[in-house]
Amino acid sequence: MKNIKIYFTSKKIIRLLFVISIMSISCNNVTRVNQKHNNEKIVIEETDLKESDNYKGIKSCQEGYDLAKKEIKIGKIKYIFGSIGSRQELPNRLEELYSIEIIRLQGIITRSNRCYNDVMYKEIQRKYGNDAFNKAMK
Repeated sequence: MKNIKIYFTSKKIIRLLFVISIMSISCNNVTRVNQKHNNEKIVIEETDLKESDNYKGIKSCQEGYDLAKKEIKIGKIKYIFGSIGSRQELPNRLEELYSIEIIRLQGIITRSNRCYNDVMYKEIQRKYGNDAFNKAMK
């Protein structure tokens, strides 16, 4: 076997530290959405929907779908944005144009948050047109 030497440049170390710090920020202080089981369905109390930290606690796609559908049913349209990797003017424009409540989370949004957004995206398109997001990006 040959000896394999791994060399780390300062750029690689900085990138690694950055990724680790982002991961730790998004994992800290995660608040679980309160849930009660009623015939195997998740029941989410309206008070659970008021704190943006609760959206970090969505653990599965099914939970994201259920939460979004429940909010739509009670007349709330929201959309989740992370603080990294999203166009920061888009949330403001969605809020201005359509009065959509924007949930801003620290770090990168999770897969379960994207599942929540999938349901809300379809509702936004249904309510405001298929080009709603394109109009907001102009």
